[in-house]
Amino acid sequence: MKKILKYTGLLISIIMLTVSVVFIALLINVRVVPVKYCIIAAVVLVILTAVTAFTQKWFVPGIITKIIAIIMIVVLIMGSIYLNQTRHMINKITTTQEEKIVMGVYVLNDSGYDSVDMLNNKSIGIGTAVDRESTDELIKKMGAGGFMAEYPEYSNIMELADALLHGQIDAAIMKTSSIEMIDEMGDFTGFASDVKLIYSGEFTIKVATTEENVIDNYLSSDDVINVYISGIDSRGGINEVSRSDVNIIMSINKKTHNILMINTPRDYYVPLSISNGVRDKLTHAGVYGIECSRNTLEMLYGIQIDYYVKVNFSGFEKIIDSLGGVDVTLDYSATLSQAGNLTVHNGVNHFNGEQALAFARERYAYSDGDRQRGRNQMMIMEAAIKKACSPAIISNYTSVLSEVSKNVITDMSYDFIADLAQTQLNDMAAWNITQISVTGVGSYSSTTYSMPGWSLYIMVPDEESVENAREQIRDNYN
Repeated sequence: MKKILKYTGLLISIIMLTVSVVFIALLINVRVVPVKYCIIAAVVLVILTAVTAFTQKWFVPGIITKIIAIIMIVVLIMGSIYLNQTRHMINKITTTQEEKIVMGVYVLNDSGYDSVDMLNNKSIGIGTAVDRESTDELIKKMGAGGFMAEYPEYSNIMELADALLHGQIDAAIMKTSSIEMIDEMGDFTGFASDVKLIYSGEFTIKVATTEENVIDNYLSSDDVINVYISGIDSRGGINEVSRSDVNIIMSINKKTHNILMINTPRDYYVPLSISNGVRDKLTHAGVYGIECSRNTLEMLYGIQIDYYVKVNFSGFEKIIDSLGGVDVTLDYSATLSQAGNLTVHNGVNHFNGEQALAFARERYAYSDGDRQRGRNQMMIMEAAIKKACSPAIISNYTSVLSEVSKNVITDMSYDFIADLAQTQLNDMAAWNITQISVTGVGSYSSTTYSMPGWSLYIMVPDEESVENAREQIRDNYN
């Protein structure tokens, strides 16, 4: 019996050594843990393995170390699984350097057309101002099998949608992300439910890297990282171009450990980076790609935005639920109409995913509408970051990783994220977070880049608040 226990203990020691080697190799390969901690972990595991093997010559100590070793093997296997999942998740969210444009052929629900073949020799309207290259590619794709049609041209998507609704054309080629943008117009409410997609094609656009995006006269520093957080609410994939309903810049000073969060309302009336000075709602910039949104905000604040993080708010509630909910401290009470009359109160509010998403979307319950919605979005983002950095995440680690990998993409490199994690683990510094929002006055304009001639609700920027934001950004650099 003693020999059996001894050799069993030695076998357990060998297994523990093997599992330890795998764990340390993964720890080094993932690169989120500083080297000094990897060395410490390796030394501790070697000592534990040696002690387990050495004590097998004695009966009682051998049994005790066997139990400890088995527990350690289980812990190391679980740790290895978590490390491998971490590496997979970071790779997944950082490897997408392209966005997807989906162009579709739309017809009225009651048109009787169920396939593109039924539109042969019919009229299919197209837009001339934007997405012409993708439109031509879709036409070429349809024509590959001998399909032919007339393609009357319209100067913007609103004229195109109007022509479809009034029977002037049999179908229309439009970007799928434009459908909801049309639907929010007063005269076109219900458009999304009045039409159906019968044919589509996907086309990719390359997202510029950080090095390609550098603009010399914009504020930049090695100590400061500016990250653009774009929140989309798309029915399509996370990499599909879509309106950006959340537009937050995080200006992170690595040296002073200050984070400045700047919210810009979705309806802010600003020149887009592609519009040659013509103003439009900021949210519409996202329809032309994440680069347009990022560059537009760079123009507004005069800064270099180093990276973007794109979050799909349709899956945002699943991320919050995987975190076990979040706590937000408020200094007011209100009833949120968009959340089934959810009541929030002065003090700490615990939100599950559905409640957090409704809180982030709500604007009608507040006198300052979209401005308060922006502040709420920053509070939710801050609460989620704090929860993700707390020990509570350990119990839900795998589910959090799974939801993040489905609903978040970024142009940060794997190495950059790993370096950030190592820096934080090295100094464990606390971060001071400041939130600000630029403001403006609600109005209407029929002069926009995306929908010229159609009256849209906009927010005319308060230049004093914009200048205040620029000044606080400069202070964060200093």
